[in-house]
Amino acid sequence: MSDTAAFRGSIIIVPTHDEVVSLRETVLGLENACPPGDTARIVLALAPFATDACRNEAQRLTEAPLPIPVLIAQEKGGAFAREMQQYLREQTDVSHTLIWTADKDAPAESAALMIRKAKENPGAVVKLSRFLPGGSLPESKKGFINLRDSVFRSLVCKLYRSEQTDPHFGLTLFPMRDFVRFDLREKFMSFTIEYVLHFERLGTRFIELPLRQQARTEGKSTLSVFDKLRYFVPVFRLRFLPKRKLFRDGEV
Repeated sequence: MSDTAAFRGSIIIVPTHDEVVSLRETVLGLENACPPGDTARIVLALAPFATDACRNEAQRLTEAPLPIPVLIAQEKGGAFAREMQQYLREQTDVSHTLIWTADKDAPAESAALMIRKAKENPGAVVKLSRFLPGGSLPESKKGFINLRDSVFRSLVCKLYRSEQTDPHFGLTLFPMRDFVRFDLREKFMSFTIEYVLHFERLGTRFIELPLRQQARTEGKSTLSVFDKLRYFVPVFRLRFLPKRKLFRDGEV
């Protein structure tokens, strides 16, 4: 189980690959909404294929005189989960990590609320949900996409007897202590459901907050149909895995 003794601050990780204006607005929004005392830094995780415009904007943000320092972490590609674990093992001054979005589909005020909830419940995983009362998918997601997401979340909740309402949505704040020890095998964005299911198997408490998801103002998703099908792999692999196998060799 996660150490529930104290909340010692958080870092916000923002993966980005082709956002420019929305990246700047995202960072400035987080700077305004999140108390610097609770947020040690904002880390821009640049994808290996990030555009030059995105890289240049990220660099400008690191040089700006902002209350929360902005740093760049360059992804090597192919195993973002393992790379993030290695990075977080070195962040010993904080206890929690928030995975955010660079495409402005969630307001910065939601990030601030998530951090406040984590301070009150340091052993819990705090998530945003589009399916709670008060939440919704963007207008651009209709018909088949809405049905697909609904069927997938129902499958996960039934398999794991989970009370989550939006288990595969990636905006999540979690305690780092267990996360860095997980045996994460997914090489694509399906790691976002993989680590959530690790926490689920450990019996971690989840706190969900409603989100009215907005349509992207800039940038395009890079997830192919194959990438989306990959989400099923950890769902079935982790369901009956012994708890001791959730952690990397040598971890307890």
